Amino acid sequence: MDLISSVGTSLLAFVFVLGVMIFVHELGHYAVAKSLGIRVEVFSLGFGPRILGFTRGDTDYRVSLLPLGGYVKMAGETYDEDLTGSEEEFLSRPKLHRFAVAVAGPVMNIFLAWFLLAVSYTAGVEVAAYRGQPAVIGVIVPDSPAERAGLQLNDRIVSIDGEPTPSWAQVELTIGTSPNQTLRLGLEREDGSRVDKEVTTKTQGTSELGTIGAGPSFPWSIEGVDPVSPAAEADLREGDAILYVDDSDGKRANGFYEIPPFVESRAGQPLLFTILRQEQILEKTITPVKMGDMVRIGIKGKELVKLDIERYGPVEAVVKSFRRNVQITGLTFYIVGKIVTGRASLKTMSGPIEIARYSGAAASSGLIHLMGFMALVSLQLGIFNLFPIPILDGGVIALLAVEGLIGRDLSLAVKERIFQVGFIFLVLLMGVVIFNDISKNLPFFD
Repeated sequence: MDLISSVGTSLLAFVFVLGVMIFVHELGHYAVAKSLGIRVEVFSLGFGPRILGFTRGDTDYRVSLLPLGGYVKMAGETYDEDLTGSEEEFLSRPKLHRFAVAVAGPVMNIFLAWFLLAVSYTAGVEVAAYRGQPAVIGVIVPDSPAERAGLQLNDRIVSIDGEPTPSWAQVELTIGTSPNQTLRLGLEREDGSRVDKEVTTKTQGTSELGTIGAGPSFPWSIEGVDPVSPAAEADLREGDAILYVDDSDGKRANGFYEIPPFVESRAGQPLLFTILRQEQILEKTITPVKMGDMVRIGIKGKELVKLDIERYGPVEAVVKSFRRNVQITGLTFYIVGKIVTGRASLKTMSGPIEIARYSGAAASSGLIHLMGFMALVSLQLGIFNLFPIPILDGGVIALLAVEGLIGRDLSLAVKERIFQVGFIFLVLLMGVVIFNDISKNLPFFD
């Protein structure tokens, strides 16, 4: 039942998110066309056969069968129509008018992203506190690139390839977008000395993001205690956080990833657990024992990632949203550039299945999370539609620019061939992203 509920939530959230994105995009085309006196024949959410709708004036407003897009059909929009030269026809209007109609859809998506993020910042956005903190290494995975390169606990990553990295946010971004690449990390050691280490990243997860196997240390938040266990005898409780564990030889394990193997390798040895309970620090001596097939103390838990709330006044929220969208736009072109040059995998791209999954997760986390996700999708949709790919808005804009530069219209045969190539490219691209989605969500692709 939980699986059915999760799938249902994801589907509903996906339809809502994509529906809003499509509606806003097509509304941009529609509004500018109508304001210029171009006749709009169809305003459709979805492609394919008409399911329902109504007609008002010259326009059929409809919902169509396939929900993965939408369109505005204008009079005299295609080259195979018999054009009369009427001002109501799209292709009979000046290039500036056609440019305004084409660019309006992506601009509306970009505006929506800015608006949604501004509202989110006004209401308050949850962010992981560690991302704004200095990149001090608290965990190093055994046999990871970080360990092999000689990185140490409590090293602070101050630069990557000469670029300053004042926080974990910058470090994660740079490493995540650099899979299978050698990076030069500038480190500041506990004694204040500076060293440089070259680390070759590896890929992580189905999205093939880069990782070095090192990160911040997070406490172990206890979610449950076995009633018959050493943890219960020591009065560990749900909600406690294990900060670190010491053994009698002076060795210490920090955080969620180090503690389990540390405990498992010390059966029958008393260990000192340092616990955080409602802002009070406690110390508990607990001896791990064999429980079933494993050496344990009898708890289950998860990483305790502290969250901060970023909240701004209306003016600050608008400025913050603008800057954030500019930052994401720059990152988008950076990643696209890496994909084009072969320095990043096509698997970093996602399609409708992944959007549905993330839509469901965002919706389950609350309205603010959903608005933030919608802002990201809307911005990406706006940017993608501005790429100079034939049959997209960016392709129309690029074609208008070329015709403006050469001082004449291209022939009908040339335009048809250009749009055929664009259609084939989009079909292939859609195939790639759907395959990526399937490979990320079905176990037999692992």
